[in-house]
Amino acid sequence: MRRISAAGCALLLAGGALVATAAPAAALTLVTCTGTTTVNFSPGVTNTPRSVAVSGQDVADTCLSLTHPHLTDFVGPFSGTATQSCTTLFGNGSGTETLHWNNGTTSTWNYTNSFANVNGTKVGTSTGPLSAGTLAGAQVTQSITFVNLDLSACSTPAGLTQISGTDTWTITGP
Repeated sequence: MRRISAAGCALLLAGGALVATAAPAAALTLVTCTGTTTVNFSPGVTNTPRSVAVSGQDVADTCLSLTHPHLTDFVGPFSGTATQSCTTLFGNGSGTETLHWNNGTTSTWNYTNSFANVNGTKVGTSTGPLSAGTLAGAQVTQSITFVNLDLSACSTPAGLTQISGTDTWTITGP
């Protein structure tokens, strides 16, 4: 029988402690996408807060994935009602959206979002899990930028009725 010295025993214990306290692995990027978002308001958004119907569509026209190469694009229609004004256009909120993938499958996304004004541009982030369907359990982060908003329409009776912007999606999983 071979004996381990006290120094060797301490080294083995220290090595075990390092393994036990190692940081968890980073989430694996499953799919990345780029595309556009179009948002419609009815009635149009003005400088006075009022309840408006919000509808539109996320279109991811280019998706890349090493783990799911068959997922190349999706469309995500959305709708709801919100109190909006041009001075508080978008804020923090939450919702559910169904992503319709190119291969005929869907993913249900439960998201929360926040928007900020950055030098006259609306910049937003939406995050949350895919709760059902393709890639269920994965986490989605959408970054969206609405540039060159025609805020002069906010001063008209018709108001601002549509905006569009570019966005990116990152879908990660364990």
